[in-house]
Amino acid sequence: MNATVATLNAKVVAAHYAHYERNPTGLIDTSNNASPNENQIYHLYSDGNVTYQKGAWAYLARSEFDLEDPVMSSRDVSKFGFKFVIDARAPYSYAILTLEECRAFRKEMMEIVKAYKE
Repeated sequence: MNATVATLNAKVVAAHYAHYERNPTGLIDTSNNASPNENQIYHLYSDGNVTYQKGAWAYLARSEFDLEDPVMSSRDVSKFGFKFVIDARAPYSYAILTLEECRAFRKEMMEIVKAYKE
């Protein structure tokens, strides 16, 4: 893993945990009156895929939908060393972020992958 990937990994992990500093459930609204449709949860996966699903009590109990396609193959995930907070099926991991954060970090991932291939 190169220093650029390590720096991006650290930024993604820090952004994920920053959502928990003032709220123990992070971006997932677990209040009694929380509406799953009003609380969309976004995941940034270590291949650049961005997904969303219902939040609140429905989080992880419903379908997850792709919003942005992966920027690399599973083989490339292992090669580059992108590693986020929550382990998924190997070699993937993800972080729970805002949509804006997902898109910004995904853009950085794309730049890293593009620079490597040039």
